[in-house]
Amino acid sequence: MTADHTPPAPADPQPPASSQHSAAKRPPKVLRQLERGAVRAVTGFVNGLEWLQRESTAVVDRMPYEVVAERGLVKLRRYQTLVKDEDFQLGQSVVHIAARRQRYPVLLIPPLMVQPWIFDLTPRRSLVKTLLRQGFDVFLLDLGAPKAENEGVNLESYVLDWVPHAIDETVRVSGAGGLVLYGYCMGGLFALMHSAVHDDPRVKAIVTIGSPIDAHKMALVQLFVQNAHGQIQALSKKLGNVPGVVSSTAFRMTNPIKAVTRYGDLFMNLWNDDFINDFDGITAWTSHFVDYPGDAFRQLLEHFMKDNKFRDGSMRFGDHTADLGRIHCPVLAFAGTTDKIVPPEAAREILAVLASQDKTFREVPGGHMGVMAGRAAPEMVWATSAAWLQDRLGLQEER
Repeated sequence: MTADHTPPAPADPQPPASSQHSAAKRPPKVLRQLERGAVRAVTGFVNGLEWLQRESTAVVDRMPYEVVAERGLVKLRRYQTLVKDEDFQLGQSVVHIAARRQRYPVLLIPPLMVQPWIFDLTPRRSLVKTLLRQGFDVFLLDLGAPKAENEGVNLESYVLDWVPHAIDETVRVSGAGGLVLYGYCMGGLFALMHSAVHDDPRVKAIVTIGSPIDAHKMALVQLFVQNAHGQIQALSKKLGNVPGVVSSTAFRMTNPIKAVTRYGDLFMNLWNDDFINDFDGITAWTSHFVDYPGDAFRQLLEHFMKDNKFRDGSMRFGDHTADLGRIHCPVLAFAGTTDKIVPPEAAREILAVLASQDKTFREVPGGHMGVMAGRAAPEMVWATSAAWLQDRLGLQEER
């Protein structure tokens, strides 16, 4: 018998001691997932208890401001600046750092029916804060909450009186000599209506979000207007002002499935503070509509929705005709790709009717609320508009 000279099999290479030590310390992946799930479950339970005890409005309207003017139903807010000039000690010298200041202030105009704090919805969903951080002096026109005795308030009240007064006061208080009008939905229409009526040279630029120009391209709205115009008018006269609860219900019915499933989304994300705050902000928005002045509603229904007079340049306010061909300042318009109330084709018409040579239209993700305050809005609408304004109007000159 011969001896077996087969060499022994080589031993498996051993990882360095440091790798063995770190691997021993790190729990298996499944344990890490279980741990993360347990933390989220406990956090979600605590957050859920807190959420049940607070009002949805607790997260809105957080940026500090002062009321600088009042007229009729409306108030003019001015927000506190976030950036200030500062002096820094550098060695033996003091260096003065000048905060960036945009050349013109911004006047935000909300739609009728909704609260003014839609522009300051949550701490991380705030157009007001975005503009302040970019160095703008920010004003906001609070359109107020009409009562029964305000049924006679009409569109002339806004276009010929309250919006011009807010512009006068914004220019006076800021000392800038001009301003930017920035409106959402009907607020954007008020900005355009003012400029189409008054040809105001102080308006240096206009930004609109989800503002319709061609009402006949608002298919969902036209379905009701063209088939039930008479009935809507008659009901409106019986009601006086259009109650906020009616507007809120109609708004939610544009997406009834989401109105239900959003609570399932909340349950799955109770561990996420930002998600809860955003949920409450949207809930506050859709649950706190204000009444719509009766005469203003009937005018809008008849002349804007049914007869499309604003698009045609024949809509009148008192002795004035709103001619969009009078608008020559730069204009930036946004529309939501999935907006069922103001579809992109209804807003895109702005390119065809303005006399301005500098006009830009952008479609961005979101429905009628999403285009204003949805997940994509901070970057694709707010930051984009701030950069667009600075590019055209520039910073304040050093004094």
